[in-house]
Amino acid sequence: MRQLSIILLFGCFSVFSGVEIVRGQATAGGTVINAKTGEPLEGAHVYLSGTKIGTATAANGRYSLRNIPAGGHRVVVSMIGYTTQITDLIISPGANKEIDFELKPAVYELPEIYVGDLDKKWKKNLDRFKRNFIGETAWADSVKIHNPEVLRFDNNWWGRLTAEALAPLKIENRALGYYITYHLKEFEHNGTRTRWDGEPLFTEMTPDNSTQAAYWAKNRKTAFYGSLRHFLLALLADRVKEEGFVIYNLQEGAFRFTSGNRSRISARQIIEDGDESFLYELNFFGRLEIIYTREAEHIEYVNWRQDEHRYPSNYQTSYLALNEHPVTVDNDGEFIQPYGATQYGYFAFSLLADATPREYRPEDYQETKN
Repeated sequence: MRQLSIILLFGCFSVFSGVEIVRGQATAGGTVINAKTGEPLEGAHVYLSGTKIGTATAANGRYSLRNIPAGGHRVVVSMIGYTTQITDLIISPGANKEIDFELKPAVYELPEIYVGDLDKKWKKNLDRFKRNFIGETAWADSVKIHNPEVLRFDNNWWGRLTAEALAPLKIENRALGYYITYHLKEFEHNGTRTRWDGEPLFTEMTPDNSTQAAYWAKNRKTAFYGSLRHFLLALLADRVKEEGFVIYNLQEGAFRFTSGNRSRISARQIIEDGDESFLYELNFFGRLEIIYTREAEHIEYVNWRQDEHRYPSNYQTSYLALNEHPVTVDNDGEFIQPYGATQYGYFAFSLLADATPREYRPEDYQETKN
């Protein structure tokens, strides 16, 4: 049995699969120019990482992002022939931020991006990358990377795989109904731990018919409930029990975390208000054991853990450890620090194939604080 972890880091039919939270309708705008010439850049893509919020610059280089939820965001600016620029943004409800960007011309020639040595070793590394980036859930086979040739791999160190992308990954998730443009900044997998950082932009696909629309709506709802975001939102709202979670604190004994060092805790013991009304501080030592009681384990999870000697449990168990003390969480259940926490168990099992935009909420989800 392996203990794996992950470090944190569109027809005529409509998809009414949930609601999207808009708090305060904050906005951000500015100008994107060529850093070398000072000329405005038309057609540069500007978006908020992990969301569906994005736009392109006008002829004068101006952009505007609207309906931004309060909290911590990463603003990504990209354009073919220029290096991508990313900046952190913490924005309050109703605020209007002005952020200008200067993009440097890229040092590579465009044809070099799409020329790779796609040999057997590369393909083997690609399979390994997809298992640890897209995941191994039931929906993983419905996710396709359309331009895998931009990926470069290095596995010179025994058991470790690193990857870089020479251009944004173009990904299609046919199970949830999203196109994803993913700027991969770094990726490393060493056999028991996966660490990556990147900036996804979600775009809704158009369903072919009402059956497909209902299928996507159902799957998005399933992906949200029991996820890390669902848990963090329940924690912030002090609705852990109401949302189907039970949490324990595990302290490390002489050799490992054991049930003998396990104690039940409440949300109020580990979360408190931060410096802003839309920020919170999460702090605990040891690990959180997080049990989601409303959904059973899937057989794919048992196979993923290489734990063939047991049947799937009737609940899902995840673990969370902090790499910094405390870590800051915003209104959307997003860690401000990219590598602020490490996920284990079911949270680590659910990867890109199960990801929804950060503003997505199921239509029956209650976010009211007790």
